[in-house]
Amino acid sequence: MNLENIAARFQDTVRRHGIGAALHDVECRVLNKVSRFEILRAMVVEPADVTDPAMFEAPGYSGRFVDADELESHARAGEHELDPDFLAEARRRSDRCYALYEGTELASYGWYARQPTPIDEHFVLHFDPDYTYMFKGYTVPAHRGKRLHAVGMSRALRDFGKAGGRGLVSYVASNNFASLKSTARMGYRLFGDVYLVRAAGRSFAYASPGCRAYGFKAEALPNI
Repeated sequence: MNLENIAARFQDTVRRHGIGAALHDVECRVLNKVSRFEILRAMVVEPADVTDPAMFEAPGYSGRFVDADELESHARAGEHELDPDFLAEARRRSDRCYALYEGTELASYGWYARQPTPIDEHFVLHFDPDYTYMFKGYTVPAHRGKRLHAVGMSRALRDFGKAGGRGLVSYVASNNFASLKSTARMGYRLFGDVYLVRAAGRSFAYASPGCRAYGFKAEALPNI
């Protein structure tokens, strides 16, 4: 990213989210030049937190839990950020996917896990099994701007709650300000931060004290 693009991004972040957010974004990007450094904002939403009925409404779209097999054609085609290896792992782990469709066209999806789940090849996320971990949300570009991701999460949360689950836990990168605002509007509450560092071929993770109540922490995997 050249200086012109950096300046444009800084100005846009100031306009949208304020000077503090813009400076934090720069800080994160500078640190990532010398090592991998991420701050994940940990959050929770329980059924009672979603108070806006519009969060369950998506006119023109239908939603349901889908089997991984139903997404296989997209994965084989390399569409919608899906791939065969991911779906194979999802089947093995019994992860669930809630998807929204416009007619027969996939518009949005999100994945839900009940056991420790890889963040990437270096870290695994752990959480209280009374909660469901929401991850890998995606909305097809042509369908963005309609709150489909929030609607899908709200409906999945409702179904998990009916089955006895306490709620959803998830995270958003600390400099992803648009997603932080979106999840807050839905009803998510922040409870702590998880820090990920990878430098000199080694991985380190730290969870702030607020994460303990939800068993929310990252485990650094052994170096291969």
